[in-house]
Amino acid sequence: MSDQFHGDMEAAHISALWERTSHGGEGLAEAAHIWRWDTLNPLLDAAVDATNMDNAERRVLVLENPAYDDLHRRGIGLNMVVNLQILMPGESARPHRHTLNALRFIIEGDGGAVTTVDGKPVPMMPGDFLLTPGMCWHEHSHSGETRAVWLDALDAPLHQHFDTNLFEAGPSNNIPPQIPEGALASPGITPVSAEWNQPYSPMYKYPLANVEAVLKETPAAKDGSRRIRYTNPLTGGAAMPGIDCYMLAPGQGAETRAYRSNANMVCLAATGEGVSTIGDETITWKKNDIFTLPRGNWITHKATSGDAKLFQLTDRDVLAQIHYLREEFAG
Repeated sequence: MSDQFHGDMEAAHISALWERTSHGGEGLAEAAHIWRWDTLNPLLDAAVDATNMDNAERRVLVLENPAYDDLHRRGIGLNMVVNLQILMPGESARPHRHTLNALRFIIEGDGGAVTTVDGKPVPMMPGDFLLTPGMCWHEHSHSGETRAVWLDALDAPLHQHFDTNLFEAGPSNNIPPQIPEGALASPGITPVSAEWNQPYSPMYKYPLANVEAVLKETPAAKDGSRRIRYTNPLTGGAAMPGIDCYMLAPGQGAETRAYRSNANMVCLAATGEGVSTIGDETITWKKNDIFTLPRGNWITHKATSGDAKLFQLTDRDVLAQIHYLREEFAG
């Protein structure tokens, strides 16, 4: 092909498709990465010394996956960003809101830390799962005696892709009506007269005690594992757009059924210890370790202690909604 033709195309801001060597999809399976709590914990202490809430909107450490060196993809997975946030006794984080959907899984705390979501105070205890959906006002305060630490996850890369990220500082205003917790307390009964047209659950907190009770009564799969999903009680779908969440209790001594998917997943070891096989790699994990389950890999999990549980967050529901999801189970 002539240099003149290439020059004319470049000037016109076009290119020849037949000269591109990749159609995408190559290297679909990526290596897993683990952030061990033994490494993270002292960095959390150091972050407290490094900054205070007068200087930072939020005291947050961002987990950066070494698989992604592009600034716009820097984060834990293709469609998710995962952070660790620390709040000390007596501190508060001022209100703001954004189009990003965010969730919190509480790692440490004595119940004194509270997230207020659209005017509703939500106390945070270890193992609780909280929602701060897109454009909900939220702020944090801590009247307890020990540090509070939680995992943050946001669908920031999706908003970067679509250029839909908006941010607004407080004070909170124009808060929509909320559905009282009591109206959502009985499974199978939903308040149809309530005006709720939001795409997320009206429950902002899923307490650990409720999760453990449901897991205990959930019949085990053939591989011995038990798994529950955090859902919107009004729809039965994902609790919030952008990120779908589960709790898995692998069977002790037996591997879960192998599967692979084009969705990405991140796991936090909520309790216990275990082993996960991700493609050709085997990862041992214990409480509070965080690791990735990159798309395209065959994956299994096994508990090595009886109380092992994995909190799982994934972009699976996003792919399913637009009919892009592909997944496969062995056997």
